Amino acid sequence: MNETILAGLLDSLEDGVAAFDLDGHTLCCNAAACRLLHMNADSLHHIFDLPQPVRMFFRDVRSGDSTTVELDHQAVRLQYHDITKDGLRVGAVLTLTDIGEQDRVERIRREFTANVSHELKTPLTSISGYAEMIENGMAKDADIKAFAERIRRESNRMLALVSDIITLSELEERGIREQEETVDLYAIAQETVETLKSAAMVRGVTVRLSGGPTYMQANPVLMDELVYNLLDNAIRYNRDNGTVYVRVSDGILTVRDTGIGIAKADRDRIFERFYRVDKSRSKATGGTGLGLAIVKHICERCHAQITLESALGIGTEITVTFPQA
Repeated sequence: MNETILAGLLDSLEDGVAAFDLDGHTLCCNAAACRLLHMNADSLHHIFDLPQPVRMFFRDVRSGDSTTVELDHQAVRLQYHDITKDGLRVGAVLTLTDIGEQDRVERIRREFTANVSHELKTPLTSISGYAEMIENGMAKDADIKAFAERIRRESNRMLALVSDIITLSELEERGIREQEETVDLYAIAQETVETLKSAAMVRGVTVRLSGGPTYMQANPVLMDELVYNLLDNAIRYNRDNGTVYVRVSDGILTVRDTGIGIAKADRDRIFERFYRVDKSRSKATGGTGLGLAIVKHICERCHAQITLESALGIGTEITVTFPQA
């Protein structure tokens, strides 16, 4: 295999890989290994150049052995394997795994699962309760319409939650195709304003769009999701007879509302999954708590910068600045 291709493959791995010959000289060391060892590839010529905890691991080690060491306050799992050819040992390979990152990912997964279970349990309990009352003849004729409306509302809440979970999962797993094309961000904003017009009217919110055509290379699906979630959030958390100002110009999207605002203590967490500033309002309006998390992931995928300014009782302004071509 071409050495350039092999080096590229090794550097694409999340785990560190370092290989040595029988004399202890370095054969290769990928980018992840250098990062975890806190070393430069040019300075790792021999096993003796490794940090002391890693060197100690090589004493009396056997193929398949593993241990965990601390490197610059970072927990790293080491695993050793012999390199053999025609049954003879010709070298050794060391793999390094960031245990701290694994723990962080596992904690996020557990929290996400718990939150999803909680968010689905509430509407499911409501749907089951009303359906059982209708089935057992416990509902009066005058109540059936109201019960059916509650069942429909809770069902829509579940559908919105499942849709947002799927979108977020696709973003995290890069399931949404990366194909880019020329899109007009202003036209997307126009279409989104039209889509959300009825939702805004129900809450007495006026949406004002300004700016002009802004062409950029982007994934149209991601741009639709980004603009929709920002506008939907601004409408949902606005006050009665409030206003949402949307401006698109020179690769910058700004969405400003006259709503409840966000306290300073909450601003660092507003883009977390399922985090809600006003839980009662979110429940009443059917919010899933995933909208801004989706926005954050899209910005990361598009290498866009997102900033937030807010004041309690005055409103919130979110600005997304896309990289210039």
